[in-house]
Parts: sequence; structure tokens; C-alpha cells
Amino acid sequence: MAGPLIRSVILSGAAEKIRQYGRKPGAIARKTGIPMDALSDPDLLVSGRAVMAFFELVATACRRRTFGLEMSVGAHLGAVIGPLWLLLRNALTVEQMCIDLAKHFDLYSSAAVMTYRPTKSGGFLHWSAAIGSGESEVQMSEFAVATILGEIRMHGPPGWTPPGVHFRHEAPADLQLHRRIFGPHLHFNSEHNAIELDTAILRRPHSAAEPHVRSLVQKVLRDDEGSSAAPIELQVEGLIRALLPYGSCSADDVSQALGISTRTLQLHLNQAGQSFRSIKDSVRADLAQKYLKHSGLNATQVAARLGYGDPTSLSRSFRRWHGTSVRSKQRALKANAKILPRPAQR
Repeated sequence: MAGPLIRSVILSGAAEKIRQYGRKPGAIARKTGIPMDALSDPDLLVSGRAVMAFFELVATACRRRTFGLEMSVGAHLGAVIGPLWLLLRNALTVEQMCIDLAKHFDLYSSAAVMTYRPTKSGGFLHWSAAIGSGESEVQMSEFAVATILGEIRMHGPPGWTPPGVHFRHEAPADLQLHRRIFGPHLHFNSEHNAIELDTAILRRPHSAAEPHVRSLVQKVLRDDEGSSAAPIELQVEGLIRALLPYGSCSADDVSQALGISTRTLQLHLNQAGQSFRSIKDSVRADLAQKYLKHSGLNATQVAARLGYGDPTSLSRSFRRWHGTSVRSKQRALKANAKILPRPAQR
């Protein structure tokens, strides 16, 4: 199911939790554009952006910082991503499953992007809200990473925990549930939202994998969508988000990662009505706002993460993107953080 819509199964159980927290689920749903029926019917199509806003509003209105994690408990990746899970189920190894999930995630939704980046000691599976999918991704990033990690754990040895789980946002005051779900190796204010995977887990075979079924599912999924790969702009966005903190992240770097020439990359982007510079600029604008709002990084640190030589350069870009200075934005965010609604009394 390509595009910005996702199945409402992702909202299963939300209404009951909200009532337990002393709030009315219908009121929160209406504020975020979620149809009330979507809270009880798992097969409706709803906006991925609205779902992200819904998760954030519930967490704020109900004062449940761990709402996304609570929603992930008992959630099954197959139920969330639908037919795409059939492809993952028939991957030969855990690494192939990660590659398939990242490569074909657009078949589930374009509201988020995923990238798999191999390293010498294993690999990183990145998740991020896509450009324009919402100002905040704290709750959804924790839900998504927890749900994906649950699927990976099913193929690992008993007691396996990842060598690292990373989030761009700041750590909550209470990490008890985070440690129970993710393990002890948590990193906040990080360069990305990602699961760090070691070579041993990546090489683990899928006991139920059937290569011929995988090939058939892959063909059917892409034939139904009328394309053979994710849109080039989504591939580029995902790679920029993964590579940006580690260097210049130039068009040459991204084209090399895609296995094509820089000229071919530019031609494909032109055909899609995009340019490398505009996508990179949009990613920087999106990440700058999220870092300032949800991480504990200062302007100098944010500038470095986004590939700027100094905070002055970031400030000029930030004013162009958002019509205000970095300092003014920080003051406004601190003022808003002090205004938290109280849950209604039951």
C-alpha cells in the first residue's frame, strides 16, 4: 500500500488505553483528523501523518511519555505492515530481512523512510518520519523501533539484546520500560533512530524461509504497485538521513550508496521533479526543528550533526526554513514545554 496512508490496525487498543488514562479517545482523534471508526476497525486507511500526531497528542494530553512503547507491547510487525511481512518472513537471513524492509518500506507507507547501512561490525537499521510527516516523531519512532526489534528477536538466540538502540530525542526521566523493551544499551540525543545489529544476529538464518516464495512475493508486491523500486526521492531522503551526521553527505556519496553514477542520480531526480540539493535542504530543515524540540543538543551540536561548520550558518538556514531564529525557537519551545494539560478526573 504505497503512499501516505496506513492501515488503522496500528491504532488497535489505543481507545482503551486513553480511557484508562482519564481522557476521551474521540476528542483526541478529532483533533488529529483520525476517524473515530479507525479506533475500532483495523482495516481502514488513515493518514500516516495523522497517526503520528495522534500518538504525540495522546502522550502529551494523558501525560504518558511511554505511550508509543506501551502500544508496541503485544504488537506484531506482520499485522502492522501487512503483505510486506510475507516478504520478510521468507528472507534467508536476518540481514536480508532488514535489507528487504528498508528497500520495500514504501510499499507500506511513504510517511516514514527506512535505510539499512552495513558496517564492519554489523549494521544499522534506520527509521525516520519522512519530510512533512509531522513536527514530532518521538512516540512513533519508539513504537516503530520496538515493533521491528520484536520481529528481529524472534530470529535470535534466547536472551539476545541489540548492542545499541539509538534515538535522536532526549531520554525520558524514567527508563524502566525502555530498558525492558530495548535492553541496556540505549543511546539518546543520537545521530539517528536506529537499531544497531551485530554480525552474529545478521547472519542468523530464517528457519521458515522459502526462496522461491520470497521471489514470488517480491514480484507480486511490486507488480501490484506498478514499479520495481521505491521512488528515487524516498531512497535519497533515507540515505541522506542515515549519512548526514557522518560527513559531507554529497550527491557523490549517495549515488555511490545507490550503486549508480551521480549523473544518473541527478537525471532520475529531475524526472521526479526533485533535486539532490532540495531534498538535502528539506531533510536538514526537518531534523533541525526536531533536534531543537526533542533532544538535549545545543545549537552548536545541532549544526555539527547537520553538516554545518558553525551555528551561525545553521541560524541563517533556520530563519529561511522556519521564519524565525534558532534562539527564538528555543525560547518558544521552552515556554510551551511548561504548559502541559492535566488528565481529566475519572
